[in-house]
Amino acid sequence: MDYDYYDDYYEEYYDQPDAPRRAFQREMSLEETIESCVYPSLQFALEYTLNFVVINAIFSVAVRLINRKLAHQRYLHLLSCLFGVVLMYRVMDYGYFHFLQLAISLYLVQWALNRWVVDTRNRHIKPSFVVTFCGIVNLLLSEVLAPSPESWNRVRGTQMILLMKVLSLSFDIDDNGTTRNHLNLLSYAGYILCPANVILGPWISFSDYLAVWRNTPGDTKGARTASVGRQLMIYVFRVFTSALLAIGFLLTSNCFIDYLLGPAGNSWKWIRAYSRALSFRTSHYFVAYLSQCTMIAATIERNRGSTDDPRGSWMIPSSSIYRVTSPIAVEFPRSMVQIVTAWNIPMHHWLKRYIFRSTKRSLGTATAIAVTYLVSSLLHGLHYRLWVTLLSIGAWTYVEHELRKKIANIYSACVLVGRCPTRCTAHTHRAGSLFTLVINTLFFLLNIFNLIYLGCIFEPTERLPEESKRDHSIFAPWSELQFVSHWALAFAYLFFVII
Repeated sequence: MDYDYYDDYYEEYYDQPDAPRRAFQREMSLEETIESCVYPSLQFALEYTLNFVVINAIFSVAVRLINRKLAHQRYLHLLSCLFGVVLMYRVMDYGYFHFLQLAISLYLVQWALNRWVVDTRNRHIKPSFVVTFCGIVNLLLSEVLAPSPESWNRVRGTQMILLMKVLSLSFDIDDNGTTRNHLNLLSYAGYILCPANVILGPWISFSDYLAVWRNTPGDTKGARTASVGRQLMIYVFRVFTSALLAIGFLLTSNCFIDYLLGPAGNSWKWIRAYSRALSFRTSHYFVAYLSQCTMIAATIERNRGSTDDPRGSWMIPSSSIYRVTSPIAVEFPRSMVQIVTAWNIPMHHWLKRYIFRSTKRSLGTATAIAVTYLVSSLLHGLHYRLWVTLLSIGAWTYVEHELRKKIANIYSACVLVGRCPTRCTAHTHRAGSLFTLVINTLFFLLNIFNLIYLGCIFEPTERLPEESKRDHSIFAPWSELQFVSHWALAFAYLFFVII
């Protein structure tokens, strides 16, 4: 008995000096990390990516061959439906019913509104707003009725892309009679099932869907001047680089961040918060670059290096509809507006085009901004962490914009959220002045700080149910950091009012 007591005592005593050292020790060595994390993640990424690339490449070749023989668009829609269904069968293991019922129900709502509301000129009811309301309610009910949160998370992104497509189509029908003339059941099915973006996105409009696959190599001057060999090389290069970046970000999110920052994160809460936020962002970049890869793979005829980019660049032009995100702009932000814009470029364009502009006409700018953030939150479903994060981002975006605008007016300095021209004539303190550099650097550091704080609330990977139950508060990561960003937000707003 005494022996056991002293044995336990000395074991505890001698373990104490090693506790700080263990805090900085990695749980796994580099070899173990590669064996247990990198290899399985790489195998999954390759299998998952190959499904998208191969099916979309075959779809692209099939469309090219059909366009040479049969130019009617119905064949494009048929091929789009066929390959979209094949891709869904290959990569989805749950959610077919949710996809079908949302697509069919919203089509019936749009058809009924076009038949009875528009034809009777009852214009006090805007069909697109009705479809938006029905679509969001349908999405939320589907999530509530799903068997489990884990099941719904597997189809959340696909349902969101589908809803964005249908809502954009509804708004386009309201504003453009030509869209209504081109729309029928087959074209609707081809649009929502297009294999280029049916699973992961990115969103493209119905007119872009028709235009991207309508042209053939003989249709444009750029196509005649670009050699087939160069076109193919640009196509392969863009697909390969996008896939490589996607896989690299996945490995970074799953393995390398924890290996590099895990030891320090055990002792320092801000390092732990940074690693959680960075892991979440890199997992988003994986999805973004994979969706970019699928769009490129499905559109071989648009990768000529001539029609979409006059300089013949091998890289994707910044204005291309294929471009989904900009990690450099997010990781090194001049402003919160830049983060919001570069995080998901197609979704930003969708919200600005269909929600913000539509509501600004009748409700004003402030209300339009609030409605835009509300719709953006609801599109992601019952994702409470995202809701509070978007609310915080919206508040920070507004305060930073107004504060920098006020400082720019008072001190005549190029410190606005957007960059001034190189030879700015509106401000005395231009981009290279010491005052401007100091102010812009302070806001840059503030936005880096907000990236860490706002992103650490998310889980980069789905946790086990028992782990989720132990986390009683969604604000636990922020509580650990004493809600410092929200206190800084209140101080920034007070400073804006005072000056």
